[in-house]
Amino acid sequence: MGKDNKIVRIGISHDQRMKNQLGDGYVPCEVSGRYLHFKGEDKRLGYVMVDVRTQTENGDKLLCELILHKKDLVRALSNLDE
Repeated sequence: MGKDNKIVRIGISHDQRMKNQLGDGYVPCEVSGRYLHFKGEDKRLGYVMVDVRTQTENGDKLLCELILHKKDLVRALSNLDE
């Protein structure tokens, strides 16, 4: 194998790997192995389905599922800017 055929692997962070696997719905906690996974929404009722999950030695574990009003999430996040 010549130098021209050499493959160089570029490592990625755990967070980037999870974002690649779970998509835009992945929101990690900055100080623990927990994260939110936004699974979808019911546009008719205005609900958003969110899993609260954690990483353990035995793999991924669901802690609870939340069904929230999207407008409440938007309101709460917009108040953080004030």
